[in-house]
This record gives sequence, structure tokens and C-alpha cells, in this order.
Amino acid sequence: MSVDFLSTFLHSPWMLLGLVVLAIPPLIHLLNRRRYDVVDWGAMQFLKISEVTRRRLMLEELLLMLLRIGLLGLLVFALAGPFFPAPKALVRLTGRANRDVVLIFDGSYSMGALDEKGTASAQEAAKAWALAYLDDLAPGDSVAVLQAKQQVVAVVGALSQNLSEVRDRIKALAPPSGGADFPAALEQAHAILAASQRSEREIVFLGDGQRFGWADPDSLFRWKLKVGPLGYDKAPSASDGNRPRLWAVNVVPDRAAQVPNWALTPLTGNRPIVPVEREVTFRTDLVLLGQTEYSPPHRIRLEVDGKHVRNLPPPRAAKLENGKVPFSFAHRFTTPGSHLVSLFLDPDPPAAERARGQVIKDRVPGDNRQDFAVDVLPALPVLLVDGETSRAEQAHRGTDFLRDALAPARDRNPVVQVRVVGINDFTAETLAVQPRPRVLVLHNVSQLRVSQQEAIVRFLADGGGALVTLGERVDPEHYNEQLYRGGEGWLPGRLEGIEGDELRPRSAVRPDPASFNHVTLELFRKGGLGGLNDARFPRWWKLNTPGQHAAGVVVGLLRSPAATSPFLVERPYQPADRTSPGGRVMVSAVPLDNTWGTNLPDLAAFVPLAHELVYYLAGARTADFNLRPGQPIRFRSDTTNLDVGAFKLQPPLGEKKQLSTDPTNKAAYPVQVMQQERGALLVFDGARETGTYKLETPEGNTIYYVVQPDDRESDLAPCTEEDRKSVAEVVKGMQYENERGKIVEAFTSEAHKEDFWQYFLIGLVLLLCMEVWMTRRMVKNRAT
Repeated sequence: MSVDFLSTFLHSPWMLLGLVVLAIPPLIHLLNRRRYDVVDWGAMQFLKISEVTRRRLMLEELLLMLLRIGLLGLLVFALAGPFFPAPKALVRLTGRANRDVVLIFDGSYSMGALDEKGTASAQEAAKAWALAYLDDLAPGDSVAVLQAKQQVVAVVGALSQNLSEVRDRIKALAPPSGGADFPAALEQAHAILAASQRSEREIVFLGDGQRFGWADPDSLFRWKLKVGPLGYDKAPSASDGNRPRLWAVNVVPDRAAQVPNWALTPLTGNRPIVPVEREVTFRTDLVLLGQTEYSPPHRIRLEVDGKHVRNLPPPRAAKLENGKVPFSFAHRFTTPGSHLVSLFLDPDPPAAERARGQVIKDRVPGDNRQDFAVDVLPALPVLLVDGETSRAEQAHRGTDFLRDALAPARDRNPVVQVRVVGINDFTAETLAVQPRPRVLVLHNVSQLRVSQQEAIVRFLADGGGALVTLGERVDPEHYNEQLYRGGEGWLPGRLEGIEGDELRPRSAVRPDPASFNHVTLELFRKGGLGGLNDARFPRWWKLNTPGQHAAGVVVGLLRSPAATSPFLVERPYQPADRTSPGGRVMVSAVPLDNTWGTNLPDLAAFVPLAHELVYYLAGARTADFNLRPGQPIRFRSDTTNLDVGAFKLQPPLGEKKQLSTDPTNKAAYPVQVMQQERGALLVFDGARETGTYKLETPEGNTIYYVVQPDDRESDLAPCTEEDRKSVAEVVKGMQYENERGKIVEAFTSEAHKEDFWQYFLIGLVLLLCMEVWMTRRMVKNRAT
């Protein structure tokens, strides 16, 4: 049986296996002929029927058997649901077959772009197109509606013939936000239509024709991942059966290639960990798209935790750099805990611009807001582990310099809470003392015991940060074999040996400001008197970062006329079980004290350098609060017995619900709870929609998480003809048509697949009547 033949059966071609029942009537006929033995006796020779009558009876029995075989055959074919291309004349005469349609709305925030008059958005145009399209449907047609966002939203998640309810759902469509995942929407639409019993099935994409999200390289890659399993990697053919048609509709075909628009890039902070009563600087860019000259926006508003704080003065005169104007502001937090910083860009209202006869400068309101979650601490807990084995070695510990830089004795409210222990006193319990340290500093440590190494690995796996400063006590063989382990350990680099000579200060290396591209060193990039560029290091450790997948990254360089060597090397630590994002490790080629003839502690740059390093390393855990779409929300608790039902989560869209570890509980958001050595980790894996997520703890605290949008969505550049062809080459059968009338006309002007199961049933009834008539006739004739 060929594939083309099997593809003409809608419900299930494997129902044709039922054709084996056609053998039943012949078997019954043969068995009936063998039921009795015929014994002739003398007088019967005068009663035998004639040869003509015998042939007639045999023909009647044969016809009856064929009728019964036909009955069973028609029943099997009807159940298999055959459909065949119907000629246009038959479609016009009998009317087209009912169809099932899935409408997919572009839910990205570019759909909020206003028209040239500033009155209607692209989403409103898409809704109007869809409502008019519903009016063209026939009674019995079914419709499902999806909204393609970062996570596909099922507006009408199953095929429905209640078009009135579908209209209401479309009118109440959620506002556009974030990005759009069209390949995932195609996959979900295909799954909805897989349960359809109809031959005519359609998938209609309604968007604004934007290139980003549809035909950019990332989107093309996602298309390629999806089309193969769905069967769209090959051109439609007769063997595809009832494969859905694909239509792509641009509801704003007249949109210009360059649309005027204001936008904000995602917020960043200079400190991932924020101390109370300390000023923090936040940065963003004012992006001008479709404009060549800068004029200040109407207003820039700052909100903290949803409350208006103040209006920020916008840059008055600025030169556009790649269409961007850098913008920064500072804020001081007075209370510890999780806080949400929100920045709003308010250009002139469209009505005011229209009244002045000006071109509307901001056509996409959805990219005028950016949020950033910060973790404010009373003081940052830091544990300094000194490599001295006894206090008799010298009057002061080497860690005294870092301790005084981080928490001066004269500062009554230091932003860093420092605790110092010797290497002999350092144990796993040391890292568990409250407040638990966020940063561990190993200062000039010779070796680590196995138990100490295990404690550090657990600390890093839990999101902690570690700074390793190298000095004269360090055992390079132990570091390379136990801590670096060929790139498989947690140490970022391999130790190659000590370079330089204290007796030759002219050969000392100095930090190179040109290499200060890392966030911890950008403060010192400009140099200046007393800056980091004035530090000299007569001796230093030479570090190597072999080119492996686990190699460390050089943060800054040490230079001299005769030598170049890494200053700082960083590497993120990822635990083997990947239940946590892990922490960060940084190794310094110098001990960060006054040994080896360095002048670093005497410079003004030493104190800010120490602060920048520990705050950056402490921010490994804070990265959990500002996420990319799809990254899980994690909440760490020091309590192992978590009352999950007492937590509540408010996503950007949707209602606030409690959490539950039961995935079948529809009244709660599903989470996982992972027990750790100290406490538990609560993981929510559904943060795919951009915006702010608010997690309410049983203690009544609110923890903010922000899923950052992709600022490329602000670029409204439309697809070119080449872009559309590139998608059509990947997704075979994709048709571009903006006019609704032509799509509707295609349903009746083209040859369509018509269901023929009802015709088989009619034939079944007719054959049944003939079988009854013939049976009665044969019984009557034989009785006479």
C-alpha cells in the first residue's frame, strides 16, 4: 500500500487493517458448504433440480456474498475517513468543507507601535483583521488563538466553534510585551491541529512584519530546530495528507523602514551588592531610532518599589553615538532587603506633538521602561583567611591591609563586615557562622587540607565568591595539582613561578590601564595621581590560562618594558549537578599587602580596589535577581523545612498564586525544592515572560526578580523580500499574504480536500438495503 494512498485517509490510515474482515463472508460460505455430508438415495433422483436452476442459485449466493463483502469494505473505508481533492465545480455546488484555523498573534512589544497619527497600534490592527476574518468563516468552522510571546500564551487553547467567545477573547488580548517566539507558537499550533478530524486546516500568523523575531539569524536557527520534527522541512505534496496551510500576514504593510522611536537599554548597576546608605550608580542608554538629531525627552521618572521618587534631569546636549545617548543616575537606599529600581522615559505625548504639527518621535511605548532588582545589605559579610600559621611570624597579619581597607576601625557603620581567621582555624563551620560570608579571601595561603578544599567547593556551589591572593608562601605544586587540576578544578589559572626581583625595582611591573575593561577595574581606567596605574610590583606570580573550555579569563595586565603578565584572572564556578548558578573565583598575581616591595597599600586606589573586588565577587549570587528569559527563579533559604504553600508569586502577566511542589495543582505555580547542605533552594522554572516577578515569603518580605527584555525588539526594521524568502526556504509552504479577501478566496478558488466518509456511509446504506432485499427474495423463491 503506497504512502500517497495512505495519506488520503484523515482519521487513521491504519483503520484499513480492518479490511481483513472481508474474508469473513467467503469463510462462512465455505464452512456452510462443508457442514453436512450429502447422501443420495434412490427416490431423490426424480426430485433433483435442473442444471439451470442450480446455476441461478449459485449466482444468487455469489452476489449475496459480494454484497456482504462490500458492506464490510465500505464500513472500514468510512471509519478510516478518506478525503480526496475536490474539483472547483463540486466545491461551488456543494459548498466548501469546514476547516480548523489557529490564529497566532505577535505578542512582542513592537506590536504596540503606533501609526503615523499616534492613535492606533499594530496590535489593534491585528485584532481588527482577525475579527473581520471570523466574520468570513462558515458555521461549523473551528478556531483556536495563540499569542506568540517569550512564552506562548494560549488565548483559546483548543479548537472552538463558539466564534462569539473567540471574538471576546481576541478583544481582551493581553498588551504586547517582551519578545516573540514564533517557532514555538508554530509547534503549539501544530499540536492543536493534530487532534483535528478535518481535512482543511490553516495556521495564520498575524504580525507587524518586523525582521527581528522572524528572520534574524537567531530566529532562523530556531525555525530550523522546529520544522524538521513538525514535517515543514519539505515542500507540501500529496503524501503530506492534511498538512495545515501556513499564512503570514503583515497587518501594517505600509510601515516605513525607519520609524521614529525612543527606547531605553537594560539598566545596569556599578554594584551588584548594594550597602545601606551608600550611593549606587545606575546606567542605561537613551536610544533614538529613525532620528538623526537629539532633543531632550519630555521627562525621565525614577521609581523604587513602585513608588515615585523623583524626576531625573535628561541630558541637555549630547552627541549621538550609534544612535545612543549614555545616561546615568545615582540613588541611595535607606533600608535593607530586595528593591526594584524602575526608570520611565516619557517623550512628548503624541497628542501634544500632533497639536504642534510635529512628527511623533516615540512610536513604541513598550520600550520606555526598564527595571532592575537590587539586593541591599546592612553590611557585606567577608571572611579573610590568612596564610600565616602562627602570629609569631610577624607583628601584623598580611590580611590587616585588606581588613583596614574594607572596614576601617574609625568607621562606625562600615559597608563591609570583616572577619579574620588563620589558615589553621579555617573549617567548614567557619563558613556557616552567621552572618554567612558572601566572599571568601584566601590571602597568601600555602596549602589547603582536603576538608578545607571540600568546604570551599560547597561555598562556591552555593553562589559564593572567592578571591585568592598569591604570595611567597604559596606552594605552586599543590595549587596546580589540587586546585587547578588541569582546568578541571576551581582555581582560574595555572601557577608558572615567581617573576621579578625586589632588589631591582626598575624592572617592576605596573598595572596597564589600557587593559582595564572589566567592571572591577573600569574605575581606574583613566589613571591619575595615586591611581592603580602608579602601583609597582617588583615581584609577582606568573599565571597561565591554557586554551581550554574551562580556562580563566584575564581581567587586567601587568606590564613592564620587558614583561607582560596577567594581573587578575577570573573564572565562574559551575557545580557538577547544576542545581545552582554557582559562584565566581578570582586569583591575584600579587598578595595585595605591603610585601615584595610594592607600594599598592600606600596608594589612594587601594581602598576602592579592595571594595570593587569583594562587591563584584559577592554579586555572583545577586545575578539571580536579573535574568534572561527562560532562566529559573531561585530563592535560597537557611531553613531546610520550607513551607512552600506559604510563598506567593506574582508574574508580570497573570494572577498571584501560591507555590506548590505538586505539578498537577492548577491553583498554584509549580516549583522544585532542592535540599542543600545549609538550607534549601526553591526553583521556579516558568520565568519566560519579560517583566517583574514578585515573590512573597512567609515572613511577609517581597523579593523582586526582573526578566530583562531584548532591546533589539525596539528596532522596527521590516523584513525585506530576501528575509521572507529565507524563512520560506526553511519553513516549506509558508505563504505571505496581507489581504484577508485573497486568503478567504483561496478556500473556494483552489482545489480542496473534501471528506468522503459520508458518501461511503450512503453507499453502505444502499448496499444494506440490497442485501436485505436479495436475502428475502432468495428465501421466498426457495420456499416455493
